[in-house]
Amino acid sequence: MRYLLFLFLVVPFFSHTYASDKLQRSDLSQLAASANQEKLPILLIVSQHHCPFCVRLKEEIIYPMQISGDYENKVIIAEILLDSSNNILDLKGNLVKPGVIGDSYMVWVTPTLLFLDHTGREIHKRMLGVNTIEMYSYYLDESLAAALRAVRKGDQSYIPMNKDILGDAPGFDQLY
Repeated sequence: MRYLLFLFLVVPFFSHTYASDKLQRSDLSQLAASANQEKLPILLIVSQHHCPFCVRLKEEIIYPMQISGDYENKVIIAEILLDSSNNILDLKGNLVKPGVIGDSYMVWVTPTLLFLDHTGREIHKRMLGVNTIEMYSYYLDESLAAALRAVRKGDQSYIPMNKDILGDAPGFDQLY
């Protein structure tokens, strides 16, 4: 009985620790090279250290995705933390603060999920925030499938529109 209790308490902790370690990347240019070689989209999760919605998204959706193995040949997943002071290499190999990457994509809310090709071009509509966690997996799966199709076909028809970047946030234009 003690052994089972140990497994229920410790194994999920180590699984999530392993998944989160795989999520954090300091060299996005390596991801870009892999994405190009394997013809896979990049799911770039833009979050912050103390964002409760980011934590919930990772714990309930992203970590289980990684642990399942079902997405290994469908997407390359990475996370950047906007509030990190550590420099990282961007998709082109330039040493930058993560906030610079967030600014270049005009990320204004966390979490934001970006669907990118190996050049860093958005290939599908981004996902902003977390509205209903219950449906999030479904919408993420649909977005990942569309992003994978776009990469495999070389489809560059998606162009982010202002409404895609702003989402349904009233008053966003007053923030800047």
